[in-house]
Amino acid sequence: MPNVVNFVLRGFQILFAAVILGLSVSLVKGQWEDTKPPITLQYAAFVGGITLVAAVVGLASEWVTVLQGKIGFIIDGATTVVNLAGGVLLGIMIGGVSCGDTSAENRVKLLENDLFNGGCRKADDGTTYCYNEFSARWKYLNSRCRECTADSVFMFLTFGILVTSTAMAYRHAKNPY
Repeated sequence: MPNVVNFVLRGFQILFAAVILGLSVSLVKGQWEDTKPPITLQYAAFVGGITLVAAVVGLASEWVTVLQGKIGFIIDGATTVVNLAGGVLLGIMIGGVSCGDTSAENRVKLLENDLFNGGCRKADDGTTYCYNEFSARWKYLNSRCRECTADSVFMFLTFGILVTSTAMAYRHAKNPY
């Protein structure tokens, strides 16, 4: 009989992975055309994708015995580390900015952050302009900040789910009966 707890955990893992992947891809696509997105956002998209694949493998392990035990433990353990690293990396890169503050002071801090500014280009005169620097796009500074914060939070939530799932896989590897 399939393990109900595993189905619930994998369901949340799929949901959270889809959110991480969706937010990350949205942030990458929100970059100024022809500018390279920050590696942090690319890694966040990778985290979402790999977590989604690991969740499907975890579900399949209910029926495919070769995926149970040590293999499931290794997959869950690696995915746990990837999510923790992604959440910490995004948290560090977000820094001490306030996503809800629309003051000019905070706007400068948001513009200086590669995650929020949407990419920058140098003009012919040597001046650097960022995509979200223009007054019509200021709102995107705060929304991108909130999206990055949500991305980080969902990585930490997924980390919690994966710790539980990894513990279950370890228990199963030690005693498969």
